[in-house]
Amino acid sequence: MKTDELFYELFRFSPESLLELVRLDVQGPYRFESITVKSTEKRFDGYFKNMSGSGPDIFLEIQGYRDNSIYWRLFREICAFHEQRNNDRPFAAIVLFIDKSLDPGNPPLTPTPPHCLMRCNLVDCLKNIEADATPLVVLKPLTLQQKADLPRAVDEWNAGIEAMDLPEDRKKTLTELLEYAILQRFKDITLEEIRKMIQLTPLEETVAVKELIQKGMEKGMEKGMERGMKKGMEKGQLMGQIQLLQRLLKRPQTPDKALTGLGLRELQTMLAKLEAELSDERT
Repeated sequence: MKTDELFYELFRFSPESLLELVRLDVQGPYRFESITVKSTEKRFDGYFKNMSGSGPDIFLEIQGYRDNSIYWRLFREICAFHEQRNNDRPFAAIVLFIDKSLDPGNPPLTPTPPHCLMRCNLVDCLKNIEADATPLVVLKPLTLQQKADLPRAVDEWNAGIEAMDLPEDRKKTLTELLEYAILQRFKDITLEEIRKMIQLTPLEETVAVKELIQKGMEKGMEKGMERGMKKGMEKGQLMGQIQLLQRLLKRPQTPDKALTGLGLRELQTMLAKLEAELSDERT
């Protein structure tokens, strides 16, 4: 997943996270969209539409490379947007720099509502977020300097996700975004390290593996409980690795039920093919 796509998925999941990140005090709920300006075919990184009419619409540009014309380019597209839609609503423009050194330092407007430009550095913004129990925790890997700090940090980030008052399926979405952020930040991470970093929930505690262990135990009553548990654990590990690589390769994810019906050798062959494809993409 590209860095822009990480932000896209996060803000689609939780539009209010942007306001928390940059500390923008505006009224009303927002809906996140990705829109295209026809005259230039320029797609904004993010468009937050105010759903109550009590606050400005927000245009977001996530900047991960040096561009001395970034401010003028953004305003050109905002002007085209308003011209095409005959729209006179107030707006806020936010340029979120992945690194402070990417800011050319020549903004033509100041951060004063109702029409305003905010210049934000991701590292500084995340430092102001004291609690980890917020969807913004998935962005924290992008600011981690040392890979050696990952094991401790991952425990903290995962604890923050688990502490959120969210349904399990939404927690799973945040966990996947956190995994993507880790992979995006550390390009040289090996497949073995990836497996360790992404397995944020202890394997024996996951629902899929619990089911497989149970099946293995039932089958193993005749041949020995220990052998059945070992086989269930092994199949569960292979299933998790296969589904992860399918997500990374943007392939349809094979359902748990279909994978459970396959034998160990079939799962191992399937995993080996996916590993080879991912290795080709990363080189």
